[in-house]
Amino acid sequence: MCRGMLILKFRKALGMIFILSLLAALAFSVQASEDKFTQDLQNLSHKDAKIRGEAAWALGKSGDTRAVGPLVQALKDGDRNVREWAVLALAKMGRPATEELIFALKRESELVRWQAAAALGLINDSAAVEPLIKALFSPSNETRYWAAISLGQIKDTQAREALIHVLGNGNQSVREASGRALLSIDGALGFDSLRALLKDSDSNRRVGAVEALARTGDERAVQPLIQALRDENGKVRAAAAEALGEINDSRAIEPLIQALADDDSDVRSRATDALAKMGRPASDKLILALENENILIKQGAAEALGEIKETRAIEPLISAFQIKEMRLVGVNALLKINKSSAVEPFIQILKDETATDDMRADASWALGEMGDPRAKEALLQTLATGKDNNVKMSAARALKQIKQSQVI
Repeated sequence: MCRGMLILKFRKALGMIFILSLLAALAFSVQASEDKFTQDLQNLSHKDAKIRGEAAWALGKSGDTRAVGPLVQALKDGDRNVREWAVLALAKMGRPATEELIFALKRESELVRWQAAAALGLINDSAAVEPLIKALFSPSNETRYWAAISLGQIKDTQAREALIHVLGNGNQSVREASGRALLSIDGALGFDSLRALLKDSDSNRRVGAVEALARTGDERAVQPLIQALRDENGKVRAAAAEALGEINDSRAIEPLIQALADDDSDVRSRATDALAKMGRPASDKLILALENENILIKQGAAEALGEIKETRAIEPLISAFQIKEMRLVGVNALLKINKSSAVEPFIQILKDETATDDMRADASWALGEMGDPRAKEALLQTLATGKDNNVKMSAARALKQIKQSQVI
């Protein structure tokens, strides 16, 4: 046999050895992968939650559809982290997990239903739209919330009508999720859809539209929300006041000051909070509002100025002390702004024999709240020479508070 033939046979033999080695390595790899898969499945039941979570994520990364069922079952795990890894693993699986998750959305425990809804949104499969729409009407707020969030991620227009209906849900988180979903589905038209809903016959849907508009970040929302401050329903007005505070646009300052006189205490409270959030830009108009004829506007303005800690309001607040209905809120505001600056003016009120007894008693109370030792002499003098028992009792309490504050 010639040398060339020998070399050819040798090369063929080497090639066969290489192929056999490759097949053996592949078989080994497949077996190792199978062993890893089996081990990860077993680890889903491990006593250590960290190991269960790692197993869930490993199964998701494997892409092996045999893991879908066990991962759905892992949504029942007693450990929150394990459940979260299972949701992420199912999302990693993608569309092969959709059918099983839809089944879980209909049949499993409440804990599993809302997590299945969340996973379906991450997978973003249009096959889940109809089941998620049905989940919007679940008795569970958690499931309704995640169904709305997921529909917003999938962005299918057939969900619009159901989301508008759910916008009137009694749960704020569900309403907010529905509003965000509508904006996501309708895109640029979402703002107009929400603005139109401000005229809906259902006051709850109007509340939902207000809350959603607040989160659009669109400056066009300010005027519709200002109009909503005049809605016939107090809940809508309160939501509008809060929304305007979140947007923080100076155009809303004057309307919010007027809302301080609302018949509904919740509206007044939220308008006060909104003005406080606006901070210094609202201060000038709030200081002017201290002179308003409406006592509710005066009180709301004082409270907001206290939250802002506006030092320019100190003198007007001290002046407002002459009005009995302003004393409590005025002093509370002064305590937040700078209590030491009000000590001397209140000492002068206490010493003023032309002031009414109830005003001097309230001045004593205010000095006690401030806890400043500079007031001790005037308070002791009032105890010694005062004629009105109520004033003297108030001075005694104030002295006790000052002493306690010094000990502390």
